[in-house]
Amino acid sequence: VYKVALPLHPEYRTMPMVWYVPPLSPVVDLLRDQGHDGEDHGNLFGAIDALRIPVEYLAELFTAGDADRVTAVLKKLAAMRSFMRGISLGNDPDDSIPEAVGMDSQTMYEMYRLMAIAKYEERYVIPKAHVEQAHDLEEMGCSLDFDGGPGMQDSSPFGEASGRPVPVAVETFNALRDRQTSGSAPGETSLRGRVNLLNWDGTGAPAGLFPDKGPEPGTLAAAEDQP
Repeated sequence: VYKVALPLHPEYRTMPMVWYVPPLSPVVDLLRDQGHDGEDHGNLFGAIDALRIPVEYLAELFTAGDADRVTAVLKKLAAMRSFMRGISLGNDPDDSIPEAVGMDSQTMYEMYRLMAIAKYEERYVIPKAHVEQAHDLEEMGCSLDFDGGPGMQDSSPFGEASGRPVPVAVETFNALRDRQTSGSAPGETSLRGRVNLLNWDGTGAPAGLFPDKGPEPGTLAAAEDQP
């Protein structure tokens, strides 16, 4: 909404699940160390334009080198800081400050509330679901916690498509191929591909941990398998 949070650059191989707000404190600290007012929006805007090294560093992290986007975000944060300081000191709201960054007073106050004093429920957007869908969300989080996860590809009595829809994946593709090429009926009670490692003492290889070896090349059984 306010366009002040940026994702990591795609080269870090991360999904945009967490977004980062660039820090304004290095600019404020530098102004204070030089004896300037670190809360004045004019000083902050000038410092942001002058300090190219921190802006370019943040741009390499978040915007693929686009320093203008980082500069725009820092100016919005600086405007919010200066605007709210004036209100805290009892002064009348200075509408020219939010207008300098393309915002209005109400929008800037809402951004301040979200970023400074919002509660946990307002800061984090947690997807909601009905009670009957709770287990489905758990399966999406970790497919190893339920039957039918990776390596657990047994078919149901009515084939691979019975039950609720399953997203297309490598596991479901292999399960369908196994069902089509298997000589046994779907839904048999065998535990093929399932190994209880809790009872394994660590010596040897438990039965079912590795697939059965096929016939050695050059043997009679291998020759019979050839078309």
